[in-house]
Amino acid sequence: MFPAATTASSGTPWRPALLFNNNGPFTLGGSEVSVPGIGNANAVTSNEPDGEDDIDRPSSLSVKKNQEEGIIVVHEVNCELYVKSRDPADQGAWKYKGTGQLIIKCKEGISTGTKESKPTIVIRNDVGKLLLDVLIYRGIMTIVLKNSVVTVFHTSDDGDSNEKVVARPFLMRTKTVEDRDKLVAAIQDYAPAS
Repeated sequence: MFPAATTASSGTPWRPALLFNNNGPFTLGGSEVSVPGIGNANAVTSNEPDGEDDIDRPSSLSVKKNQEEGIIVVHEVNCELYVKSRDPADQGAWKYKGTGQLIIKCKEGISTGTKESKPTIVIRNDVGKLLLDVLIYRGIMTIVLKNSVVTVFHTSDDGDSNEKVVARPFLMRTKTVEDRDKLVAAIQDYAPAS
């Protein structure tokens, strides 16, 4: 693509390495050219004293955790969420809903295992999209698989516009067996007894 060496009008040989070299400043025909934002990392290009050019910027584009007043988080784990397909063509296969942070939260100051504590499971993906938001109900059953937990939650039906509530099986897959065991214990501990 580029010839190995050519002669510019100044008589100096031109090589692509001189133009695209990250080790030093940009050179053109043997003379250095200063390009803003590129160049020597050790050189100070700011006219402001140290520390005054620090601007508060978000560390990433991901959603920050939102602490609600009067609510405490009692369990947290990353998981994949699946829902049992109700389409007869799928023959009951698990449909992938997404991966995200599962939290179990309760009202603060109210004893655990009561209906008044309103234990809730919320799963959000990395950008904040809500994957699941359900109450843990009295007598909730969990089925333990290899590194997954299967349970039935009452959610709005995806296809209906009248927001009809239906019972649907959900599978929450954790990374390790220990995470799965802690999740099952948290669901059982915070489920209302009365």
